[in-house]
Amino acid sequence: MNDNQSKDAEKTLKQTAIHDEWVDNYRTPQNEIFYNMAFDFIRDSFINSDDNIVLDAGCGSCAKSKNLVDRGYTVIGTDLSESALVLAREELKGTMYDSRIELRCENLTQLTFENDSFSKVVCWGVLMHIPDVEKAISELARIVKPGGYLAISEGNMMSMQTRTLRLIKKILNRERADVKIVPAGIENWEETVDGRLMTRQANIKWLINEFENNGMILEKRRAGQFSELYWVVPTNILKTMIHLLNKIWFKYIKLPGPAFGNILIFKKPEN
Repeated sequence: MNDNQSKDAEKTLKQTAIHDEWVDNYRTPQNEIFYNMAFDFIRDSFINSDDNIVLDAGCGSCAKSKNLVDRGYTVIGTDLSESALVLAREELKGTMYDSRIELRCENLTQLTFENDSFSKVVCWGVLMHIPDVEKAISELARIVKPGGYLAISEGNMMSMQTRTLRLIKKILNRERADVKIVPAGIENWEETVDGRLMTRQANIKWLINEFENNGMILEKRRAGQFSELYWVVPTNILKTMIHLLNKIWFKYIKLPGPAFGNILIFKKPEN
């Protein structure tokens, strides 16, 4: 990773188009069933913390912030992209969420919050797009209060989905991205209409170790969605089958190793 790569990725993430694409792909009625289960799990993991404020680090369109408000929290949502925050403010205007969500433009690698600012932090699907992930991890750990919790969700490089797709692309010679294997995981650099975008399937063991090196202790590791291929498959029947598998895997099987999505709950020890 170098400064130019970070600048390229940040420039792309500041644009509107990529955020619109994520909303179209992931914020669907079928997917909301999973998000409701996942955020119930996060709520139940945030125990014995001393206030009702949650930082949604990398809030984007504010869908996750709304999930948190629905569970009784007041939210501070931050994002690198001012254009995404403009869209979010429009979505919140006139709704019950408007007074419960405060939005700020923040770079996750250079947060302006003081040390030990939050007892609860959520960072969902954000680290995967940050080249300087070590710095982002350090910043997240820094702002969590002693005794506080951090919930993250990331893609798993050892999942069945990642392994299968890599094998198929290799056999068919259909890899379009510039693929880099680094200690943090498998980075896929792709050209978009707004510039280069990096998406990383994480080395979950490395990720856990990096957080622990920054003073956080892993409390729980849980499967998120088994697969996110519902936004690729061509028919509604296949989409429905994947969503059903995701529901069953999350609710009953729970094993994170084969699953693409992994939810990690960290706690900062008391002083």
